[in-house]
Amino acid sequence: MRKVIHIVRMWPTVEDPQHGGFVVSHVRALADHAEQRILIWDGKWNATPLYAEEFSLAQPTTPGFRAKWRALREWLDAELPHVVHVHGAGNDSALAFLLLHMLHGSRIRRVVTEHQSHWADGAKLGMTWTLRLAHARTAVSGWLASLMQPYSAGAAISVVPNILTAPNLPLQRSDAAHRRFLWVGDLVPLKGLPPLLEAWARHHRTFPHDHLSLMGGTAETGLHSDQVPEGATYCGPARAEEVQARMLHHDILVVNSERETFSMVIGEALERGLSVLCTPIPGPQSVYSGDGITYRADHSEDNLVQELGRAEKWADRAVVLDAFRAETVAQQFLALYAPEKKKGLE
Repeated sequence: MRKVIHIVRMWPTVEDPQHGGFVVSHVRALADHAEQRILIWDGKWNATPLYAEEFSLAQPTTPGFRAKWRALREWLDAELPHVVHVHGAGNDSALAFLLLHMLHGSRIRRVVTEHQSHWADGAKLGMTWTLRLAHARTAVSGWLASLMQPYSAGAAISVVPNILTAPNLPLQRSDAAHRRFLWVGDLVPLKGLPPLLEAWARHHRTFPHDHLSLMGGTAETGLHSDQVPEGATYCGPARAEEVQARMLHHDILVVNSERETFSMVIGEALERGLSVLCTPIPGPQSVYSGDGITYRADHSEDNLVQELGRAEKWADRAVVLDAFRAETVAQQFLALYAPEKKKGLE
């Protein structure tokens, strides 16, 4: 069985259970195919990681590259893995890749890197060298791969999507005239919650029976009651499975982000029969199209109010996104983990 070390920058914690849930899904998908260890490089030092009973987790006790490399080297010295898989990219990952090549060479069969939305802010030196020093490179959407391609020195970038879990319960459809809206996300500016709340206050004056549920944030950064407009409820932070369960009692997912690379929550909603109202952002547009999803004309508040007013419950059959299932994605990673055959040796 392959031995894989995952270096992750995002990992769920008790305090922030949604942070890095997509990485957990990737690692779980590989559980039957590889012996895995997870090194949390950019964790929150005072936070408590989730899933420690499920995975072999470690985290440097102090920040800085020396501590990160020391933690990785301890595992490398104990037993060299077949694969080092880095989730994310930066100066520290580029330096780690360089050291891996210099100190261990061909003894580590594959160095694989996976990239995220920071490419939308422009290429940085560490990101570019992480990309070029890897044996295999992945992006979760075609849009993200297109941002990376000009900096890969001609090397291929494989699109390996995030994993979506199939629903195991039917949607609780409402026959009432009012609509049940849902928003899910981190409480950061990119997710567009403040403009949504402004738009919702206007919407609710015209449609007083509609309801908006808000999920996300952490225990420390959650919304206070005076920040939640009439007709809305803040449900607090939640694990992925809790979000999926709550979807079954809603009609319409609202995504008001300025940027998304893949947006798992969109796929989860579509598979659970919700309609989706989304800002016009290229990441999801390269992943989801067709029935159930409406991309707005622009990011303005007026347009959002207009679209909230005419949003419809989705009465058609839910989408089935088999290409995003765990085993399918696992096989894509395993193919990238396998060393390429040298020409002339086939």
